[in-house]
Amino acid sequence: MKLRLQDTLDAVAVRRITDAVLRADLGSRVNFEPEAQIVRIENWLTVSETIEVIARNGYLIASVVDDSNTAPAFRRVGGGA
Repeated sequence: MKLRLQDTLDAVAVRRITDAVLRADLGSRVNFEPEAQIVRIENWLTVSETIEVIARNGYLIASVVDDSNTAPAFRRVGGGA
């Protein structure tokens, strides 16, 4: 999913949003596009749940840019079968 934040993305916001999302779902992948004020998240939560987690930490979502949500893929580490 891609969410556009209402507020400017600074280093503190990036850290707090990342921490909040990871507390809700440790397997989340969180990436930012600061110039566009967008956070891209892959996790097991619904879009609504993710927005709620971010809002509880003081950051408002201005809009949902992309509501598709792909859960992070599990990759096998190491070789061999």
